[in-house]
Amino acid sequence: MPAQITMEQEGHHHLVFENSYIKVYYVEIPPHDATLYHRHDLPYMSLPPPPVANAPAESARERPGADGSPVSYMAGGFSHTVTNSRGTALRNVAIELLRPQGAVRNRCAQVIRDQPLWDCNKPNKTQLPVHYRLFETDEIAVEYWNIGPHAILRPSDARLSTLVGGLNGIANVIANGAAHMVPQAGMVWLLPESKAEFQAGPDFGGYFVALTFKDSALKP
Repeated sequence: MPAQITMEQEGHHHLVFENSYIKVYYVEIPPHDATLYHRHDLPYMSLPPPPVANAPAESARERPGADGSPVSYMAGGFSHTVTNSRGTALRNVAIELLRPQGAVRNRCAQVIRDQPLWDCNKPNKTQLPVHYRLFETDEIAVEYWNIGPHAILRPSDARLSTLVGGLNGIANVIANGAAHMVPQAGMVWLLPESKAEFQAGPDFGGYFVALTFKDSALKP
């Protein structure tokens, strides 16, 4: 039987941003605690993937991959609870995708089990910066970026709306000439043609995941 509460009603999920494309939740589960049994009606992503605990058997092919991917994707239509058995708090970001996603394709990460990688654009190099596509649906494309100290870079396609998440080591986010603080959830929404750039810190560089929305370009 489906859970009676939604992700938004579950007390460990905190809504931090929403628009017509997404709802973004910051999730924090204290040590040795668990979420209430709740349902996921829509497709969603997790950054980074939570531990797979008490997940429904029918969703096994969409659990986080074993390749250490920084994201997971699940199609929705199931209920579960997540247990934190560690001695430290478990924190992640859940991104609910409000529009139909259509076909889902692995690119360079095994986010969908039992599906081969397809047209992987992962560069064969060790020097930074490095970026490549993790997976995509008919609606979104998801990329991973890893940049060196003091690096400055711009999104792959500034024509589209982009959600940048899992920001780590990024000192500044600039959009239309104005600097923006990175919030606790580590998520920044960029409008089309926002002339954004990301500036890494001085020590170890930074990394993040970028979601672009394929139908979000400004209409002429």
